Amino acid sequence: MAFPAIKLTYFDFAARGETTRLPLVIGDVPFEDERLQREDWPALKASMPYKKLPVMTVDGHVLCQSLAISRYAGKLAGLYPLDNHVDACRVDEIGDFFEDIVHTIMAVLHETDAVKKETLKTQLKTDKLPEMLTMLEPRVASTSLKGPWFLDKITMADLVIYNLVRSFKTPFFKQLEIPTDISDKYTRLHEIYDAVASHPKVAAWNLAHK
Repeated sequence: MAFPAIKLTYFDFAARGETTRLPLVIGDVPFEDERLQREDWPALKASMPYKKLPVMTVDGHVLCQSLAISRYAGKLAGLYPLDNHVDACRVDEIGDFFEDIVHTIMAVLHETDAVKKETLKTQLKTDKLPEMLTMLEPRVASTSLKGPWFLDKITMADLVIYNLVRSFKTPFFKQLEIPTDISDKYTRLHEIYDAVASHPKVAAWNLAHK
């Protein structure tokens, strides 16, 4: 299969960008992985259509919004249900809820009132995130078939779940004091996380991008 010329522009860490990188890696879709340093961003921000990243360039066409470009990557890689609209909606549901979680976290991260921020940090780690993960776990478990995946084979939903759990396990949210074990008790989330982490192409990618 002939693939278009793809360049993904994001920062030099995982976060939202990894949900687009990983399907391309798993699907053997060639792409240029452009990684910006934080100090380079202010000079480039105004040139981006929505003044944020990630941005994907496909045969010269600039595509934006992390959910849109990750779904496009998933379709190219064969990790998105094209013929079953119900399954496609299920996969989208997980991606959309991931964004809900990210927005909840970012609202606290961007709080400028120091006193209020401390209160929000406590609420985030003791109430908000446990509540959201408790809602997500049965939704993920509800479609379980034989094997570790969300559906009958690996899809974008699995990569989203992997990226979510991985974000908690790393120091990415260290300044918010979110416990790195906050997701540990959610069995299905971790079963999927472990399955993706042990995928040979993902393992090789992670080894090359420590």
